[in-house]
Amino acid sequence: MSPMLMRIVVPISLVLLLVVVSEAGILSNLVHIEVTNGLSNNKNLDLHCFERYGEEPGEVTLPPGGQFKFSFRRRIIGRSTKFYCSVKWIGSNLLWFDLWSQGRDGNAGRLLRWTVREKEVCRFDAARSYSVCAAYRQKSIFVP
Repeated sequence: MSPMLMRIVVPISLVLLLVVVSEAGILSNLVHIEVTNGLSNNKNLDLHCFERYGEEPGEVTLPPGGQFKFSFRRRIIGRSTKFYCSVKWIGSNLLWFDLWSQGRDGNAGRLLRWTVREKEVCRFDAARSYSVCAAYRQKSIFVP
Protein backbone atom coordinates (compact mmCIF):
# COMPACT_ATOMS: atom_id res chain seq x y z
CA MET A 1 0.00 0.00 0.00
CA SER A 2 1.32 3.43 -0.86
CA PRO A 3 2.37 5.84 1.94
CA MET A 4 -0.23 8.37 0.74
CA LEU A 5 -3.03 5.82 1.02
CA MET A 6 -1.75 4.71 4.46
CA ARG A 7 -2.09 8.30 5.74
CA ILE A 8 -5.78 8.18 4.88
CA VAL A 9 -6.67 4.57 5.75
CA VAL A 10 -5.02 4.38 9.20
CA PRO A 11 -6.78 7.44 10.76
CA ILE A 12 -10.15 6.43 9.29
CA SER A 13 -9.69 2.88 10.62
CA LEU A 14 -8.88 4.21 14.10
CA VAL A 15 -11.99 6.42 14.13
CA LEU A 16 -14.19 3.51 13.01
CA LEU A 17 -12.67 1.28 15.68
CA LEU A 18 -13.38 3.89 18.37
CA VAL A 19 -17.01 4.20 17.20
CA VAL A 20 -17.50 0.42 17.23
CA VAL A 21 -15.92 0.06 20.69
CA SER A 22 -18.07 2.91 22.05
CA GLU A 23 -21.31 1.54 20.62
CA ALA A 24 -20.47 -1.94 21.93
CA GLY A 25 -20.54 -0.53 25.45
CA ILE A 26 -16.85 -0.94 26.18
CA LEU A 27 -16.45 2.84 26.39
CA SER A 28 -20.11 3.50 26.98
CA ASN A 29 -21.30 7.06 27.37
CA LEU A 30 -24.91 6.02 28.05
CA VAL A 31 -26.31 7.28 31.37
CA HIS A 32 -29.57 6.09 32.96
CA ILE A 33 -31.51 8.43 35.27
CA GLU A 34 -34.29 7.55 37.74
CA VAL A 35 -36.19 10.21 39.70
CA THR A 36 -38.57 9.07 42.46
CA ASN A 37 -41.31 11.07 44.18
CA GLY A 38 -40.23 10.90 47.83
CA LEU A 39 -42.64 13.57 49.09
CA SER A 40 -44.60 12.92 52.28
CA ASN A 41 -48.38 13.05 52.80
CA ASN A 42 -49.30 11.45 49.45
CA LYS A 43 -48.38 14.51 47.38
CA ASN A 44 -48.10 14.33 43.61
CA LEU A 45 -44.90 15.72 42.11
CA ASP A 46 -44.81 17.79 38.91
CA LEU A 47 -41.42 17.21 37.32
CA HIS A 48 -40.01 18.82 34.17
CA CYS A 49 -36.48 17.94 33.07
CA PHE A 50 -34.45 19.27 30.16
CA GLU A 51 -30.90 19.53 28.89
CA ARG A 52 -29.33 22.94 28.51
CA TYR A 53 -28.82 22.54 24.76
CA GLY A 54 -32.31 21.38 23.87
CA GLU A 55 -32.94 17.73 24.73
CA GLU A 56 -36.13 17.40 26.77
CA PRO A 57 -36.69 13.98 28.32
CA GLY A 58 -40.10 14.94 29.62
CA GLU A 59 -42.62 16.58 31.83
CA VAL A 60 -44.62 14.29 34.12
CA THR A 61 -46.76 14.21 37.24
CA LEU A 62 -45.54 11.46 39.55
CA PRO A 63 -47.81 9.90 42.16
CA PRO A 64 -46.34 9.17 45.62
CA GLY A 65 -43.47 6.71 45.11
CA GLY A 66 -43.75 7.06 41.31
CA GLN A 67 -40.66 7.06 39.11
CA PHE A 68 -39.56 8.85 35.96
CA LYS A 69 -36.79 7.15 33.97
CA PHE A 70 -34.82 8.17 30.91
CA SER A 71 -31.42 7.61 29.33
CA PHE A 72 -29.07 9.82 27.38
CA ARG A 73 -25.63 9.75 25.85
CA ARG A 74 -23.00 12.01 27.38
CA ARG A 75 -21.19 14.30 25.00
CA ILE A 76 -17.60 13.23 24.60
CA ILE A 77 -16.54 16.06 22.31
CA GLY A 78 -17.64 19.68 22.51
CA ARG A 79 -20.10 21.10 25.02
CA SER A 80 -20.56 19.16 28.25
CA THR A 81 -23.90 17.58 29.08
CA LYS A 82 -26.04 19.14 31.83
CA PHE A 83 -29.66 18.37 32.79
CA TYR A 84 -31.86 20.51 35.02
CA CYS A 85 -35.27 19.77 36.53
CA SER A 86 -38.03 21.93 37.89
CA VAL A 87 -40.26 20.49 40.60
CA LYS A 88 -43.57 21.61 42.08
CA TRP A 89 -46.14 20.11 44.41
CA ILE A 90 -49.18 21.43 46.24
CA GLY A 91 -48.02 24.10 48.67
CA SER A 92 -44.59 24.67 47.11
CA ASN A 93 -43.03 27.25 44.84
CA LEU A 94 -41.45 26.21 41.57
CA LEU A 95 -38.02 24.84 42.53
CA TRP A 96 -34.98 23.81 40.49
CA PHE A 97 -32.07 21.41 40.82
CA ASP A 98 -29.20 20.11 38.69
CA LEU A 99 -30.09 16.54 37.74
CA TRP A 100 -26.87 15.66 35.93
CA SER A 101 -23.71 17.67 35.39
CA GLN A 102 -20.81 16.14 33.55
CA GLY A 103 -18.30 17.77 35.91
CA ARG A 104 -20.08 16.66 39.10
CA ASP A 105 -21.59 13.32 38.02
CA GLY A 106 -19.30 12.17 35.20
CA ASN A 107 -17.65 9.58 37.45
CA ALA A 108 -20.76 8.65 39.46
CA GLY A 109 -21.57 5.63 37.29
CA ARG A 110 -24.01 4.79 34.54
CA LEU A 111 -27.13 4.77 36.76
CA LEU A 112 -28.08 7.76 38.88
CA ARG A 113 -31.08 7.50 41.21
CA TRP A 114 -32.63 10.62 42.73
CA THR A 115 -35.41 11.08 45.25
CA VAL A 116 -37.29 14.37 45.52
CA ARG A 117 -38.16 15.41 49.08
CA GLU A 118 -39.70 18.58 50.48
CA LYS A 119 -36.46 20.13 51.75
CA GLU A 120 -33.90 18.69 49.32
CA VAL A 121 -33.21 16.34 46.46
CA CYS A 122 -30.89 13.40 47.15
CA ARG A 123 -28.88 11.06 44.95
CA PHE A 124 -28.25 7.43 45.79
CA ASP A 125 -24.52 6.98 46.41
CA ALA A 126 -22.00 4.16 46.46
CA ALA A 127 -22.68 3.55 50.17
CA ARG A 128 -26.22 2.49 49.16
CA SER A 129 -28.09 5.39 50.67
CA TYR A 130 -29.60 8.67 49.48
CA SER A 131 -26.87 10.77 51.07
CA VAL A 132 -25.67 13.05 48.26
CA CYS A 133 -28.18 15.85 48.84
CA ALA A 134 -28.60 19.37 47.53
CA ALA A 135 -30.90 22.25 48.35
CA TYR A 136 -33.26 23.53 45.69
CA ARG A 137 -32.88 26.83 43.87
CA GLN A 138 -35.88 29.17 43.82
CA LYS A 139 -35.08 30.59 40.40
CA SER A 140 -33.71 28.99 37.31
CA ILE A 141 -30.27 29.98 36.10
CA PHE A 142 -31.30 28.46 32.78
CA VAL A 143 -33.88 29.81 30.37
CA PRO A 144 -35.12 27.09 28.00
